Amino acid sequence: MNFDPASYESIEPAAMPFQKQMDAFSLAQSVEKAIENTIVESIMMGSGGPENLEITDHGLRFVRHLLSSSKSMRYGFMPNLKNIECIRELARDYIRKCGNGPLALDNMYDLMHKPQAS
Repeated sequence: MNFDPASYESIEPAAMPFQKQMDAFSLAQSVEKAIENTIVESIMMGSGGPENLEITDHGLRFVRHLLSSSKSMRYGFMPNLKNIECIRELARDYIRKCGNGPLALDNMYDLMHKPQAS
């Protein structure tokens, strides 16, 4: 067996847990960013977005829910759904209201895909 204990002396044990914390933090940050991007795409599916894409029924259902629960709509101000920064802020606000990214994503899918009453 080729075991060389001297090769392990160059690794600092104190730096390894910090690196693992940084990896976990960056992973969590990238997951939250991916969830935010998914919600932004869904808002764009319901509003057409800055590129005036085709509006889908599922996306429109989600956007209607967002607008009905929006604080600015209570005071008569509609968010600019043709500005990507306004859409991102609306998505971040929705995530905050839901508590965290995975809950927001789950609630969004429930809203978009719930059976319609005929």
